[in-house]
Amino acid sequence: MTTRTTRVGVTAQPNGRARVDLRSGLLAPRLLSSGPDQASVALVATTATLLAGDHVRLEVDVGPGVRLELRDVAGTVAYDGRGGEARWDMAIRIASDAALTWHGEPLVVSAGASVHRSLHVDIAAGGRLLLRDTVALGRSGEPPGALTCRTRMTYDGRPALAEDLTLSPETVALPGLLGGSRVIDTVTAIGWRPADVPDGPATLHLAEPGVLARELVTDAHQSRLTALWHTWA
Repeated sequence: MTTRTTRVGVTAQPNGRARVDLRSGLLAPRLLSSGPDQASVALVATTATLLAGDHVRLEVDVGPGVRLELRDVAGTVAYDGRGGEARWDMAIRIASDAALTWHGEPLVVSAGASVHRSLHVDIAAGGRLLLRDTVALGRSGEPPGALTCRTRMTYDGRPALAEDLTLSPETVALPGLLGGSRVIDTVTAIGWRPADVPDGPATLHLAEPGVLARELVTDAHQSRLTALWHTWA
């Protein structure tokens, strides 16, 4: 398995504009706009992704006082690996008084696919993260593939969120897990506590400043988190 790293780095400059450092891997970052202490970057797949043997690594570094908006141009489909695996690892650092907003498009884990995904986020005091993450288990009308997710987020050096999620065609049918749903939609806000937080078991108030909201639905368009995303953003 060959690793190809994509890097997005943004730092503030004395002239007031943000300096953007981009490096392509299996994903190619494209600068959409930049201005005083802010930038917007799109992530574009350079090949058909994800295939068995692919190892996507994404590194994001947001410097002090800078705002970065990341956008996915399209969703990602993990294809039948015929016994092979794919990896998707993300490492994010958000400095003091910096902010990252990333509305991720869905990751679709097709029947026969096996994906290992990790997300590590370090947020300094005063930094903010707003992340939307949507996973669909199987394309419409097909059974799910296998997905293992490991998420670790810290705020000011302290644990804010730790989650391990293992899903497979065997486990998704177990009672009390997904309840027949195949889409897991999550919005995570860390670094502040949004004023408009929905009530209900799908909302988790974190020990550090932050909230996680989650919906389990049959199809992505059914999720109510789109309205919540726009409110928090």
